[in-house]
Amino acid sequence: MANRRREYFRKTRKTRIRDLKHSRTGWIGMLCAWTAAAVFIVSAVYSFFYAGDAGFQVGSTGLVGLVLAVGAFILGILAVREQKVRPVPPRISMILGAVLTAVFGGLYAYGFALL
Repeated sequence: MANRRREYFRKTRKTRIRDLKHSRTGWIGMLCAWTAAAVFIVSAVYSFFYAGDAGFQVGSTGLVGLVLAVGAFILGILAVREQKVRPVPPRISMILGAVLTAVFGGLYAYGFALL
């Protein structure tokens, strides 16, 4: 009886957190997402100090932030598809990348509407 139970639990046990590995793609995506968030904060502060008249400096850093945010979103999706990976860094990368992509995209749409 005990042997059957051991075999059953050995075959059906779920993947434990210690069996999961860190995904390099997930960590790179999360780093890109946090860098894009930092670029957004720096651009907002820079624009605030120049009273909204910063021009191309803020626009170019915003474009870099948009590229980083899209990259973080894509890397997060790729990392989630990997097998036996810890889920937190890729999910943070996807969520933060999607939110920042929407924010930067909205800012660019608003900028083009003002032209």
